[in-house]
Amino acid sequence: MDTTTILIIEDNEEVRENLEEILELYGYNVLAEPNGLAGVKTAIQHPPDLILCDVMMPELDGYGVLNMLSENDRTAAVPFVFITARTETEDIRRGMNLGADDYITKPFYKDELLNVIRTRLKKAKARKGTASTPGQMTPHLSDPEGGHLRLKQAFEEPARRQVLDQGHQILGEGDYPHFIYRIESGKVHLSRSHEYGRSYVIAELGAGEIFGISSALERSPSHYTAKVTSDGTVLQSIATDQLMKLINADRTVTEALMRLMAGRVVERSKRLVQQAYDSVRRRTALTLCDLYEKYDGAPIELSREELAQMVGTTKESVIRSLSDFKKDGLILVSGKQLVIQDFESLRSLLV
Repeated sequence: MDTTTILIIEDNEEVRENLEEILELYGYNVLAEPNGLAGVKTAIQHPPDLILCDVMMPELDGYGVLNMLSENDRTAAVPFVFITARTETEDIRRGMNLGADDYITKPFYKDELLNVIRTRLKKAKARKGTASTPGQMTPHLSDPEGGHLRLKQAFEEPARRQVLDQGHQILGEGDYPHFIYRIESGKVHLSRSHEYGRSYVIAELGAGEIFGISSALERSPSHYTAKVTSDGTVLQSIATDQLMKLINADRTVTEALMRLMAGRVVERSKRLVQQAYDSVRRRTALTLCDLYEKYDGAPIELSREELAQMVGTTKESVIRSLSDFKKDGLILVSGKQLVIQDFESLRSLLV
């Protein structure tokens, strides 16, 4: 009995079931997932002998799946075959440049599918047999830190630098971005509009942080407004077409961007959970603690309206919380400036 395990990652139920039926008929063990995120999780928890992955999927596409699995030591050497309905040379080339071992196009023939699988499994077995020691890892050329460095170098070209003053709008909600941005120095607020016309701050960004990535990669309108909040803010930018050339030419840059975006998803998901269940007092304390750590204990300069937008409540509620913190000796208040006096006691409110 063949113990070879194949993981199918395919959002189309009919195609997924058809693949399962064919592979099981020919004696393979089959794992199947309906989207990229679930596929990544299953692959890492139960590394298969080969992965068949659709390219176009919601949540995380096939390129993203390949990038995430290629950085993980448990899955980096697993043969990866793209399933795609696209036959354009550019799409196929992009997949192969990212490290895919092969591809099949939909609709596919059974014999073609089985031939690709057998060929890739045979080559993978041959590679394992050439390892110099039993425990030797197969190198997978993963270097996200190198990708971060190359991205930083691309941003630092002189022509891509501009100095902006407080209040300057970099990007409007609903605009199609032509650049992605990196903050060299200063501060930028990202905000969204409430359905009733009121805006709220979803992030305050500082030196070294990058924004505009997801809209640039997806060629979709921005879901936030980006505005400078400190005079003399220095921004660096890369045009979206140049970003795509950089990604296609250097896989490590793609890895770096994927890691950056994944980290933001986790961070913002945690924040949403906290905002949903915590009291206004605890949410205000959380925001102040985040700002204190972000700016190394320096005074925080925000209007009550801006702070309320970051907390996700009314200005009056934030003022009441600040008044309580001041009375307890946790903060000092002087106009727009807030100074955290007792960070540990303020942080203890979050427990």
